[in-house]
Amino acid sequence: MFGFKNTSLRIAAMTLFIAVAAMLNSCTDTATQSPIGGSSESLRFVFLADSRGDSLEHPVHDTVLKNIVSQIGMLSPKPSFVMFGGDMSYRGWINGSYTFNAWRNLFAPLTSSGITLYTAIGNHELYHQHSSYGLLKANQVEYQNTFTDNPNNGPAGYERLAYTFTGLAGNAFFAVLDPYFLTLDTTHEGLGGDIELPQMQWLRTQVAQTTAKHKFLFIHTPYYYVNADTAEPSASNQSLTTLWSFLDSNKFDIYACGHSHLFARKMIDSTILPEPQTTPPTAPWKNNVVQLLNGTCGAGPSTGSIEPKYATWNVHNAPHTYYFTVVDILGTTVTVKTYGGYLGAFTLMDSFTVTR
Repeated sequence: MFGFKNTSLRIAAMTLFIAVAAMLNSCTDTATQSPIGGSSESLRFVFLADSRGDSLEHPVHDTVLKNIVSQIGMLSPKPSFVMFGGDMSYRGWINGSYTFNAWRNLFAPLTSSGITLYTAIGNHELYHQHSSYGLLKANQVEYQNTFTDNPNNGPAGYERLAYTFTGLAGNAFFAVLDPYFLTLDTTHEGLGGDIELPQMQWLRTQVAQTTAKHKFLFIHTPYYYVNADTAEPSASNQSLTTLWSFLDSNKFDIYACGHSHLFARKMIDSTILPEPQTTPPTAPWKNNVVQLLNGTCGAGPSTGSIEPKYATWNVHNAPHTYYFTVVDILGTTVTVKTYGGYLGAFTLMDSFTVTR
């Protein structure tokens, strides 16, 4: 009789242990977990760009950036990662030292809580404090050595500058490109950017290997410049048209960028033609890639006029207004919400969804 009771107790204890373990497992942060079956994924991330200040004495607009970092830290569920789209500081090198570590330390409240920080390089990362020096290869190397959380799977020489990664269940694919890649110092500053052949070929290979339903591209420079005062002659560079054609053919969800200091969001559908137009005209796009231009989380907002052909786009460039974007992926749907503000709490300013 005693042995029977002992066996019953052991069975009861084991049953209780399994129940408790299952309950604890169900409490895991759903923002980074796959639903049962692994066919889709729930994942949250944040995108923001252009935190630079406006002088050597004020290289980062840290008042705004610290406020945004604080608000990201209060998100529930918390994001799996933050993607920064470039131009973190006024100059990459000031008074004998690089500015990368000081900027990265501003994100410590997030990274210490398990949120990964990824970065895309901008033109200001490559500047010496004397702008006449142009873009410096040494800055690029220091950037690669500093941002070691960036994956190392880019083409030769592009390590941690161009890279890809996927969500936990393989349902979301993320690619980062470098439009300013240097092999030597240069004073020729094509700030609209250029995607050279090795990087483009590498991206084609990476995309060919994924079965992800959702695909995202992060890069500093826009393809469509909506404000007249910052449109670069090289913005119409053929390599960026080639890139967009590839994204369109492969049904990317979002092309996320910065560089212009404002917010502008538009689904690039069949009513919008490639830039520049050719003779005969280039065929319209067809697969509804969204250009999400989220171009200031600290850099002085652009107050220039909006190009007339983009006047109907969702553009925001109010003075003293900065932005960050929260992206949620769930099954076939991507929900994107952008918050705007300055000091204190930011408010919801724009939202849209993409379904694939």
